[in-house]
Amino acid sequence: MRAPLAFPSLPFDPGTIIFSQGIRSALVSSTDLRPFLDHVLECHISTDFGIVTRAMRFDNVLAALLETGQLTSRYFLHHHICPPETGVIITTHLDEHTTTIRFASEQE
Repeated sequence: MRAPLAFPSLPFDPGTIIFSQGIRSALVSSTDLRPFLDHVLECHISTDFGIVTRAMRFDNVLAALLETGQLTSRYFLHHHICPPETGVIITTHLDEHTTTIRFASEQE
């Protein structure tokens, strides 16, 4: 298991937070999903990008430094929170000033 790796001094503005249709639907029935999403969004904003490849981490850092492009985080979703979903992906589009939160099973 990897240790979380957060980069200091890489602040970015997440802009408007947008939930996917799947997330919106699941929030109605899962009481544990909202606190989980709050936590992973906080991780994303603090540059703990979760379970991503070294190349994606590099791309995220470069995008944050250049303040253009996108930052992507992936987090494991425990099966008891929102079955049958297994993961959440958060993508910040720096040029559009939006952050989308979706299940790994959904298309962006």
